[in-house]
Amino acid sequence: MRFLKLEILNLASLDRQEGEVIDFEHGALADSTIFSIVGPTGSGKSTLLDAICLALYNRAPRYPRKKGDRNQNIEIFGSPEEGESNRLAPTDSRNILTRGRKTGYSKLTFLANNGMVYRAEWHVRFQRVRYENAQTALYRISMKDGNQVEEAVDWNSLPDIIGLDYEQFLRTVLIAQGSFANFLNAKENERYELLEKLIGGDDTYTRISEKIDEHRRAAVDNLKEIRAKLSAYEQDDMSEEQLAELNARIAKLEESAAQNRKELDNIKTSLDWYTREDNICKEIKECGNNLELANKAVEALAGQKTRLALHDATLDAVGIYKNIKETEQNIVKLDTDIKSAEEQTNTIKANVDKENSILKKLRENHQTALYELEKQKPHINRARSIKAELKATVKGVDEKKAVVANCKQATTAAQKALDGNLEEISRAEDNVKRNEDTYKVLVSEVEDNTSKLVKSVASATEAYTAEAAKADGLNVVTLQKAKTAADATLSDINSAIKTLQDLNDKKMRLNQNVKELDALMKRNGEIDAEIGSINTEKLKKELDTLRHTHTLMTSNDWQAHRHSLHDGKPCPLCGATDHPYSDDAAFVPVISELAMLIQNKETELDRLTQTLTRLTKEQGSVGGSIKQIERTITSTEADVKRITGDWDILHDRHPEWIATSEALGKLLPVAEQSAKDTAKELDLYNALVKRIDSLRKAKEKAEKLLNEYKEKSDKKLKSAEQAKNTALTLLATAKGKTENLQAQLKEKKEALAAALADFNDANDNAARMMADMKAEVGDKDPDKYETELTERIKEANDNVTAKTDEITKLDNKLGVLSGNMEAGKKQLLLAEEKLRLRSDELDAWIADFNNMYEGRSITVADISLLYSATDNWEQIRHEMQLKNDALTKANALLEKVTQEHNEHLATKPSTSFDDLVKRKAELENQSDTELVEKKSRKQRYDYARQQMGKMHESKLLAERTAGEWTAITDAIGSDGRTLRKIAQCYTLSFLIAHANAEIRKFNSRYELVQVKHSLGIRVIDHDRADDIRDTTSLSGGETFIVSLGLALGLSALSSRNISFDNLFIDEGFGTLDPDTLATVIDSLAMLQSSQGKKVGVISHTDTMSERITTQIRIIKNGNSGSSHIEVYP
Repeated sequence: MRFLKLEILNLASLDRQEGEVIDFEHGALADSTIFSIVGPTGSGKSTLLDAICLALYNRAPRYPRKKGDRNQNIEIFGSPEEGESNRLAPTDSRNILTRGRKTGYSKLTFLANNGMVYRAEWHVRFQRVRYENAQTALYRISMKDGNQVEEAVDWNSLPDIIGLDYEQFLRTVLIAQGSFANFLNAKENERYELLEKLIGGDDTYTRISEKIDEHRRAAVDNLKEIRAKLSAYEQDDMSEEQLAELNARIAKLEESAAQNRKELDNIKTSLDWYTREDNICKEIKECGNNLELANKAVEALAGQKTRLALHDATLDAVGIYKNIKETEQNIVKLDTDIKSAEEQTNTIKANVDKENSILKKLRENHQTALYELEKQKPHINRARSIKAELKATVKGVDEKKAVVANCKQATTAAQKALDGNLEEISRAEDNVKRNEDTYKVLVSEVEDNTSKLVKSVASATEAYTAEAAKADGLNVVTLQKAKTAADATLSDINSAIKTLQDLNDKKMRLNQNVKELDALMKRNGEIDAEIGSINTEKLKKELDTLRHTHTLMTSNDWQAHRHSLHDGKPCPLCGATDHPYSDDAAFVPVISELAMLIQNKETELDRLTQTLTRLTKEQGSVGGSIKQIERTITSTEADVKRITGDWDILHDRHPEWIATSEALGKLLPVAEQSAKDTAKELDLYNALVKRIDSLRKAKEKAEKLLNEYKEKSDKKLKSAEQAKNTALTLLATAKGKTENLQAQLKEKKEALAAALADFNDANDNAARMMADMKAEVGDKDPDKYETELTERIKEANDNVTAKTDEITKLDNKLGVLSGNMEAGKKQLLLAEEKLRLRSDELDAWIADFNNMYEGRSITVADISLLYSATDNWEQIRHEMQLKNDALTKANALLEKVTQEHNEHLATKPSTSFDDLVKRKAELENQSDTELVEKKSRKQRYDYARQQMGKMHESKLLAERTAGEWTAITDAIGSDGRTLRKIAQCYTLSFLIAHANAEIRKFNSRYELVQVKHSLGIRVIDHDRADDIRDTTSLSGGETFIVSLGLALGLSALSSRNISFDNLFIDEGFGTLDPDTLATVIDSLAMLQSSQGKKVGVISHTDTMSERITTQIRIIKNGNSGSSHIEVYP
């Protein structure tokens, strides 16, 4: 942080109308390493420092409190004078406004450590008779397009931007008058409070002590709670004799219950015999009814049997008659076909073109259906799997729902049994609460009085002296440095081991990546070779030739040419006289084989195309993997280089280390032991300091008072605790009566909760499965959906095949229609001749039949009726067979059931059904209450013994924990005062180390030293044979030297590694002799080069004015009480 410019208007005596501006970045102040602020007393030198603090914190060294802070007003006894009520408190910073002026401000422009420029502003205004509240503002200043831009920022964020709060700022950047003179002159027992305020964190150790005391109270309460629980469980304990007697009674009751269960099982077997007897009688009756129905069914088919015999006898005649009818129909059909052949020829030619267009669309539909099935196949498979699981899950949901209902019923019954004892427990709990509250109040009272007595215990002088002698020769700074060095070495070894392991891992990963890259490169070459071996162009040309040939062979011209060929006559195209394919019967198979060959070639072309597509995709994937691994190799090589650099840094720091994990691992135990040893030494020193401090509290008189009070308070506590334990025992007894019921209720509730959880889980699982299946296939059934898609493909394929066949048939039909017309005429003549011959044959058969069966005569009309009959003769024959089989089966079943009945009667029980039912009721009504009670008592005993065993270790741990926290509390004091003193002893040692470094720069005579184990400060005077002097013996100049050293040391200690380019010192330089003053000035000027600080000092001395030529001069304007600022030169 660096100050750039300070602007002031109407603050104290600086009341120039246009205001004052101090530019630290231009002019004489920019070129100097040190400057002074000089001027007469009361001219306004300290006002500059006040203005800086007001702009940044709304507080100033001379006005330490902000508006609204407590204890600002002066207490006036009596009636205040007129106008006194409007007067500001003495510590109110608004008092800095010049009297008689209405407005004033302080504006500080500075460069923050974040690289941004800010301007902090503080404004005050006097309105009529009252001051307005001070106004603050903060602006971030930047350059944009060559123009200065100001952006408002929250003023409250200034401490975060600066990095220091107000108190830290005063210790680091602005050192006001007398801050360290007060510290030096303070008493030892007051110095730690001043040191806490200077360093900060004055309430930290109090919070630590309070937290430790809180842990102690919690540990003691936990121990008391464990003891109370153990007392309650002891109520359910019993002696070995009582346990043996209880176990014997339980065994006897269980034996009796087992005998009853065995007798009940036998009774149930006998009752099952009577149930089986009733069922067999019902079966016999049912079988008799079935036999009667079977006989009636056979008798009802007698008429159909006669008609079936006639049908069988006239089958030949009916066949001849059928042939006659078919021939007559054929004659009509041939005549109709011949007439329609020419019409069909014209119609077919028009349909061929139309059907070819439809065939193209059907093939497109077939491809779409195939793609849709492949797309939905994974979803269908997942949905099918989910469906199978869902079926089982739904069944489980119903079962779990029934379990939940049973559990609810059982839980309600258990709760009803438990409610009767709640009132007794409630009264016992109220009694426990009253006794516990009384005990807590007494404990609190005893703890408070004991704490007061403990605080009054003074240190035992003789014990303190003997213990303090043990610390002679020990130096906490030396021990801390040794521990820091050992920890640093151990950290470096661990870092080196991890670095080498990371380096080896990266190298192994690099080698693995190189191998993977080689494998991918090899696979990429194999894919190139496979792609090069696939040649689809040749297959496409061959397929085009086959398609062209098929088109020619099925064309209308080729059909007409084939039908014009005759055996023995030469073909006009090739000259052959043998024409095996002139007939459609021989030609159609050839065409079919050619179509099949074309289809096979198309399949092969599709397979090669798919293979080529797959290889191309794989080649792209492999190429992407190669690029990714190449990038990984580059990144890994960079990591190897970076880790190698990390190792080089560690090796430069420890050149003796060998670059292997094994060698470093051997060094690790030594380093760990060194770190443990140094930490142990420091811990021993700290423990010694604590023991020394704790011995200061011992006083015989205080110990006597404390022991007397403890004796009295222990009696009271014992009495109160006894009353509390009695109440707890009564409560435990009341709770023990219902413990078994509580356990049963808990079991029922747990069973209910488990059943509900199972039901909810199963229900949720079913819902999730439904949602998952819906996400896959929507509301469709996966099997039906797959069947639907498959049917679409089959339908589309069948449509293509059917359409192709239809077109082929049309082409074939078109070619053969003309030949069919000629053949039809010939067939018509043959059919007429066949009709005549079959009519004669029928007449002859009828004559033979009538001659063969005298008394029976049939005619052509009878044969016609049999031919026209719609009876399903085979069904009639089958029905007759079924009825006969049913009759046989009914007879056999009746015989079987009758035999089973006779065998069952042989095993009839000796006791009647009513006697069995009566005995069963007697056994079921026998009570097992005593057995339940005895088992309940045994369960309570087992649970109590189990809990007492479990709590034994807890009790020991609680006793040890409570003792440890009590010992810690006694050692550091409940108010944290002892802990605060110990901590500030360490802080003081660090502060003295920094201060001595600063003092040596301007005077080597003096050196500060800390009195061991205390906050005392002594001064070593090297010019007086290293005489150790008390700070009260220092002269004014010597006090200033020491105070300045402490101030500069504190500035370095409090900066928190934050860079500050400015340091202001408002101290008493006038107390120094000329030589020392000159040395101090030179040392302060060197702060620019050593710490980068520009120092501003406030002083009245002439030597300061002469030696520090760069000055901010505060010049009085006559005797008016006002001043103005000039920068010199």
